[in-house]
Amino acid sequence: MNTNYLCKIMLLSLSLSFMSCKINMKTETVNTKSSNKESVTEKNEENPYADANESKRFQSNFDAYFKSNTPSKVDLPYETEEEYQKRMQWWKDAKYGMFIHWGLYSILGGEYNGEITPKIAEWIQNTLKIPGSEYKKLMDQFNPKDFDADEWVSVAKAAGMKYMIITSKHHDGFALFNSKVSAYNVMNTPFKRDIIKELKAACDKQGIKFGLYYSHAIDWDNSQAYIGEGALRDRMNLVDFDSKKMDRAKYLKEKSFPQLREILTNYGTIDIIWFDMGKGLDNEEIREFVKITKELQPNIIISSRIGDEAAPVAMNKDLYFDFFTPSDNYFTGDQMPIPFEMAGTTNTSWGYRKDDHEWRKPNFILNSLIASASRNGNYLLNVGPMASGLMPAEPVKNLKIAGSWLKENGESVYNTTPSPFPWNYNWGYVTQKPNKIYLNVFNWPKNNTIELNGIISSIDKIHVLGNSKNIKFKQDGRFLTLDLAGVSKKEFATPIVVEYKDAELKIDRNLSQNKENNISLDRITSSYMKDEAISSWQFKVHTPGKFKIRIVSNEKGNHSKPVWTGSEQTGSIQVAGKIIPVSLKRDTEMINPTLFFYKEIGSNAGEIELLKAGTYTLQLKGFKIGADKWTEGLGLEKIELIKI
Repeated sequence: MNTNYLCKIMLLSLSLSFMSCKINMKTETVNTKSSNKESVTEKNEENPYADANESKRFQSNFDAYFKSNTPSKVDLPYETEEEYQKRMQWWKDAKYGMFIHWGLYSILGGEYNGEITPKIAEWIQNTLKIPGSEYKKLMDQFNPKDFDADEWVSVAKAAGMKYMIITSKHHDGFALFNSKVSAYNVMNTPFKRDIIKELKAACDKQGIKFGLYYSHAIDWDNSQAYIGEGALRDRMNLVDFDSKKMDRAKYLKEKSFPQLREILTNYGTIDIIWFDMGKGLDNEEIREFVKITKELQPNIIISSRIGDEAAPVAMNKDLYFDFFTPSDNYFTGDQMPIPFEMAGTTNTSWGYRKDDHEWRKPNFILNSLIASASRNGNYLLNVGPMASGLMPAEPVKNLKIAGSWLKENGESVYNTTPSPFPWNYNWGYVTQKPNKIYLNVFNWPKNNTIELNGIISSIDKIHVLGNSKNIKFKQDGRFLTLDLAGVSKKEFATPIVVEYKDAELKIDRNLSQNKENNISLDRITSSYMKDEAISSWQFKVHTPGKFKIRIVSNEKGNHSKPVWTGSEQTGSIQVAGKIIPVSLKRDTEMINPTLFFYKEIGSNAGEIELLKAGTYTLQLKGFKIGADKWTEGLGLEKIELIKI
């Protein structure tokens, strides 16, 4: 698993036919029955919160890009949008899967000859520069007598997970399957059992979809596994091999392609192939992996890490991958135009690490899952089994507790489509189904009141999921106010169902002051001019007055050593004809409920008086914005204007 994965995506210049809804300044209709149809691009779509004269200057807040395809000799199967959507539907409905990292590194548990690896456990051979001749001796110790495929799948099922993905071969080159291509596999250990075969059978028996992780570009056991120069050199085994003598074409031809054919041929239907860290491969090599995969498993779903984020500019042209994988353990909150999957760990490592007891609790698990679902994503949560074949007890317990909540309340998660709102709410996350919106309330409001800002459709009734008792509410223009006094809270999150009779949900996407007279400007609702470092919002004020300004941003980078880049930048806020200098300080902090390892930092940025009702533009100037955890710039979350 890559902990230094720079994910690059950009909405501008893409016209992907599976965008779920258009963003514009007008009152908009959101069709919850079919959210996958292409939307007509409006003139002002790239900057819905700026005036028409400014729109060409701004770009999406995604600060990187998809590469479009280049001409190739490798032909790939043609697929229409309808075929793509049909193939992807089970995955989008599933929302939640189990990742398993298991191999020889599990025996070491993060320690070799008394030295504790400073990085993730499955990279220990590379990190501690262990010679291959020494590392391969672990084969003689690999005998997980407690391994029970049915038990592993039972844990996933009890957790509420709908699919499982296991490392068939990780970067060390050791295979958990019966490979005729390389003797470096599980059949040549004392265990002598095909792990992949047994897990596939157990998943089939219990109704869990089955996928395989395969490290296709990195292989520390192969003398020809060349990746590239610069930072890519760190991914190779340069302890045993000379990069100048490596021939990647030979590695691909003799090991990677043939093993891919093995795992996609010998185990029946494989539902997902999870490639990882394909950066360094060229376009032709990436396409060859896609070609082999689709020829052998036409309905399989392919992860984005097959290459350096190579992607088509249209759905029906040489699709390289089917879902996007952001950086590990990181969720930006953006509603992406294609389905995404956040891959996360139950502690700080992927492979088993015996000194790591920082386990993700059920509340964090459910936050990450439902936050992803609310923005068109899935959640793939990893467990690193011990060398014995047993899963650590603590994550199993936490997974099952979260699973109990999902068993009772899963209607608000599974088979849902993303939030119709382009902004976030402090109390939790929104999902939807036809004629229903689910408010998954994690943070109970202090005044027992929840406000939905922007709903135009007439509401029929509101109730807690599983309880027919109606919740009192009031509709006033674009404001829907729920009275939760007397409503019983559920553990972790309380799903509240808002039902409406309209065939289509009507939403006003203009940013507006709320009923409490505060204003929240999320990064995901802004427009960003990267070259000039300007973020811009337009919003309506109905009750003027004085406001405190608070800027909220996230730590980012390596989760074992997160950094906050706020203090490194200075700039200004410009609104209502005033310029307010901004130098961010760490005034408040809290653990981000979705990101687990990273703190959310609040910075007081002064005050502003808005003298009359009307529409205002606020600009944050001088701050580079980098939403992803490895990108340069401030991890901006939102700007709050709090009425004094």
